[in-house]
Amino acid sequence: MSQKYVHTLWANTQLQLSRLLTSEIQGSKSFDSKRNANDYVRQIFIQYNDSMKKLDEIYQTLIHPQKRLIIRTLLDGIVGRLVELKQEMIKFDCCEYTYFEDLALDQNKTLDNLRIEIPSCFAEDRFKSIEQRNHKIRTILSRLDESKHVLSMKSSFDSFLTSKNDQIRIIPLAAVIHILQAHERARQGRVHAYFMRQMKNELKTKEMKSISDNNLEDSCVIIQTIWRQQYAEKLFNRKKIEKAELLNMILPRRKLFAESYIDDRDKKMRDLQLQHHQEFDGASNYIKQKLHQYEETEVKSRMKNVMFQWLLESRQLYGQFPIYPSNEVNGSTILFKEMTIAEVQEFVDKQAQALKNKKIKRKEVKQIAKKARKKKPIKQKAIMNELEPSKFIPSINNQMNIYKELFYQRDESHNKDQQYDTLLAMDHFRSEVEYEIRRDVDNILRNELIYLKLSIDNVKDKQIKKSKKKKKKRRRRNKKTKDIVANRTNDSIFEELVEAGIILPTKPVHQRDFIGDYQYLSESMRCNEKEPMPSLLDCQQLVILQIIFPLCSENIHLNLPIRKAVLLAGPRGSGKELLVHIACNQLGGLLVDLSPANVAKSFNSASGLKVLFAMVKQLALMMPPVLCMIRDMEVIFSKKLTTQEKAIEPSRYKRAVRKFIKSIKPGQRIMLVGLSSQPYRARIKQFLQIYQHIILFPRPNYGSRRKIFYETLIEKCNMNINDVELSRLASLSDGYTAGQILEAIDKVIKIKQETKYSNMTCTADDFITVLGTKVPVFVDEENKIKNWYAKTANGIKRLHELVQTSSSTSKKTSLKQTR
Repeated sequence: MSQKYVHTLWANTQLQLSRLLTSEIQGSKSFDSKRNANDYVRQIFIQYNDSMKKLDEIYQTLIHPQKRLIIRTLLDGIVGRLVELKQEMIKFDCCEYTYFEDLALDQNKTLDNLRIEIPSCFAEDRFKSIEQRNHKIRTILSRLDESKHVLSMKSSFDSFLTSKNDQIRIIPLAAVIHILQAHERARQGRVHAYFMRQMKNELKTKEMKSISDNNLEDSCVIIQTIWRQQYAEKLFNRKKIEKAELLNMILPRRKLFAESYIDDRDKKMRDLQLQHHQEFDGASNYIKQKLHQYEETEVKSRMKNVMFQWLLESRQLYGQFPIYPSNEVNGSTILFKEMTIAEVQEFVDKQAQALKNKKIKRKEVKQIAKKARKKKPIKQKAIMNELEPSKFIPSINNQMNIYKELFYQRDESHNKDQQYDTLLAMDHFRSEVEYEIRRDVDNILRNELIYLKLSIDNVKDKQIKKSKKKKKKRRRRNKKTKDIVANRTNDSIFEELVEAGIILPTKPVHQRDFIGDYQYLSESMRCNEKEPMPSLLDCQQLVILQIIFPLCSENIHLNLPIRKAVLLAGPRGSGKELLVHIACNQLGGLLVDLSPANVAKSFNSASGLKVLFAMVKQLALMMPPVLCMIRDMEVIFSKKLTTQEKAIEPSRYKRAVRKFIKSIKPGQRIMLVGLSSQPYRARIKQFLQIYQHIILFPRPNYGSRRKIFYETLIEKCNMNINDVELSRLASLSDGYTAGQILEAIDKVIKIKQETKYSNMTCTADDFITVLGTKVPVFVDEENKIKNWYAKTANGIKRLHELVQTSSSTSKKTSLKQTR
């Protein structure tokens, strides 16, 4: 892809985004019904998703470092806006899952075109750090394996020596004679076989010598017959496949690009981007030094003149020197804005009043708080069908304005290599240099103003005493909180957790490795007053919006409400753990396994659990983002426990998890992901106290089962299978999870490889015996999970809405009948 095409694509996406923003800012934010509000939000969601895909493509191919920074901030804003819109859809629809079937039909698009794809920039920007961390995990694990192997060898040798010394016994004469006879017969048999082998070899050599040059025609005939036989078989199979394709009996295979070619191209682009970024980073320090060298004196003199003029004019107007702006309000930045002296004085007076209000004693504050508690709060009518104000629209708008000012219709004929622009870099770093100089000037002028007040007005400034009080308070607070892992280094903590098996190496899986299909009958089912069950890809899209996008970057995480825990509930083998590994790979995050069975191996006691969670918290602050995975979450909150589950002591683990979730503060990119295969065993109230969002994974539907067989058998394993056989396999595997189906496919392919079939053909009969050995998910178990989900907060809201809609439709039908 050329850079010229990328720039045109960028200009088109900017136009699309500007139109979308104007329609969203100027459009109405309140609606008559929830249905209209939900439709409006879904349309905006699709447009933002389309622009996000285009910007991700531009970010991958652009080389210019300054343009890439603008696109990255734009991507952060759009991703954050998508998460906000998802929350609005949940509010209006009272359901975690959203379906875009009707909008895809209106826009003449497929559901694959509306699919949410994770931008690759989140992991690529930290490519080197992620590689170093994975290499460290691999080295620690390999070292552990070597040490275990040496220990096992030593223990086996010691046990052999001890057993040899212990097992000395007397053998009777008859047994000794029997053993000797057996060994002698075996020796004689081996000698006889050796002589027979030599005789056969001698006969073969005599036959080969007897064949002369005149018998070459016979050997050629033999070779030709074998070759013609193989060639005829190939032609027959090819014609058979062509006839089947004409009758639409075989599905056409996708033309996939060579992965090696794509990887080489991506590596070259990534190397170029890294080279340009390193040049820009190296030049930034040089540009700052030059700006300090040539412009520092001029900027200082200009700032001092403005400040002295303000001090003198304000004294002439008000008869006294003003209060100098503090560092909390960025010092003297207000004076360099387009403001009059009166406006500046008003701002400073407000600041002085705020400082006086801070001096109120604690007793007065307590009395005010008691009075406020006694007063009954006024109930305000909440407008349900109204959109909440966005925190990401201003940042998107700001970045678009920067693009228009700097790069829109800019002549770049001299910069064909797309390196950084020095003039733009100087304008960018000049503000930082001015801010550093202004801080120095503010500190000097504050001290001068104190002496001026003393010499002219005989007034002492009491601003110096405030800093001492603040320092004392901070020291007292720090004494209360004790850090258990204060003396430990991050490297030692990391090594210990990897050795204990708590930090896991992530599997090399991506979004495309999660196979499934969409729910195509959602709208028709809702029209018939039935709630559709989500498919596998619907669950994947929800995991992207609820887990991956909120942890993508610091800007997104800070502007969104805190999400501490998400539960993935569904039968075993439905792809919950695979999605956690995909999330870690796409984010470049750290995977921590805090399941009770894994923790019980090394951290048994209550003090051990405290140390463990403190270690995880310290690592999360240094290596964000962190995903804490807990398998078999129902064991911790279950009503009845087995003897094996009681040995883990889940009640103690429950308290530790609650404390850990409470300790997570805004800005810390940590998320606890619970996996549960039998959530109906647990107490619902205690579950809902921890988990804010619950994602339900049902059994795979017909479309997703068929797609699993198609992609694994035809595209990955290159098997010959008919369309009819695929539909037979999809109906045969009803009730089995995706994991069980994949295991069955692996077994069938291994059997075929062992028996060495000439044709790699596959039928449904090959899977009957393999699937019969596995236990499917029965309807009773699925109904239990559905009934449990109906008792959650979103499930109850959705049931109320269904009841209201059914009652309103029944009233309308009764009115029509009376007429």
